[in-house]
Amino acid sequence: MPKELIKTEFYIARRLSSRRDGAKAGVMERVATIATAVSLAVVIITLSVVVGFKEELNSKISGTVSDVVITESSLSREGLKRSDAIESLFENKPIERYSVYRAKEGVFKNDDNIVGIMLKGIDSLYVLDFYRDCLTAGELPRLNGVPRSKDILISERTARKMDVGVGDRVEMVFIDADGTVLRDRFEVSGTYSTGVDNVDNAFALTDIRNVARLYEGDNERISGYEVWLKDGANRRAVAEELNDELLAYYLEGGVLTDATAIDDIYADVFSWLATHDVNAVVIVVIMIVVALLNMTTALLIIVFERKRMIGELRAIGMKRRSIVEVFLYRALFIVGRGVVWGTLLGIAIAIVQHYYHIMPLPAEDYMLDAVPASLTWGWWAIAIVATIVITLIVMLLPASFSARISPSETMRYE
Repeated sequence: MPKELIKTEFYIARRLSSRRDGAKAGVMERVATIATAVSLAVVIITLSVVVGFKEELNSKISGTVSDVVITESSLSREGLKRSDAIESLFENKPIERYSVYRAKEGVFKNDDNIVGIMLKGIDSLYVLDFYRDCLTAGELPRLNGVPRSKDILISERTARKMDVGVGDRVEMVFIDADGTVLRDRFEVSGTYSTGVDNVDNAFALTDIRNVARLYEGDNERISGYEVWLKDGANRRAVAEELNDELLAYYLEGGVLTDATAIDDIYADVFSWLATHDVNAVVIVVIMIVVALLNMTTALLIIVFERKRMIGELRAIGMKRRSIVEVFLYRALFIVGRGVVWGTLLGIAIAIVQHYYHIMPLPAEDYMLDAVPASLTWGWWAIAIVATIVITLIVMLLPASFSARISPSETMRYE
């Protein structure tokens, strides 16, 4: 009997939802369907953009700075010596690779412009795949060649500010701690663009020996280690573990070093990303509330429109619970249409933005030059299921109103 009742209730709800002879859905039903579709589409796009911001900035910042950076703690500019003891600490940790670098702050200078930059020296063991993917002109600098090249890779933004291009020579000026002014000239081998304003304005790459010359040719010292972690590794946890081991190294060797996660190096960026989580929650809640209000209103109106039918079903013996289930099925059909259209619309917009970047952003305000859209299929599935479940739970209230209608009440008005 319960099984037959379920079939009967579903059949009645389906007949109420059918479009025979070209009949159109009622106004409130269409409003509820559109509201559900738009709300779900906005939720899908919001999740795509928020996750996209995190993934894009994480990828680009870690591509240029690494996940964890190890440097000398003192204020001395001498740097630290490359050490087997330090490198042995990288074993048995979720570390994908590491590289050494030597850096010095300076400015590009010509007759018309001055641009501050960090000149970062790297060797041939440095993995340049990230910069290769970001090249906009020219080629990567030659490293560890004989004779030593004076190639330099600068960002496209820096090139525009300095009005230089591939093959042009640029002058850099450096000031030592004692006030000594150093000058050197380089040749632009290529330009790159990560799309992250903070990164593009910060770094220029060259052979590590060019930077060593600025420290009186000391090739034994480095500015630090850059450490890239495996996917899913916790940067702060790895940095804390390394710091504990580096403290023991200090007690034994007398060299004080710090491991710092990029979350702390770029604390302002990651704090800004955290505010997006709050914004996303607010948007999702608002959209769900809008959909629920419209669905509640639509279902109440449908109940009133079917008052006579409810009375007749009650008169022939249908139980109150069965009446409620009929309208819950009715709500499910409305929600289902809204979910299908909202899913198609939201995912279509996210896919187009993901591949074609049709919606730009002012990089000076948002650090990216286009709205990032990640294809977060898992989060989308959760959003779709949650929308259906929450809506149906809330629909119990207006659907239960139908059970209060008695046959005598409907007959009085007929």
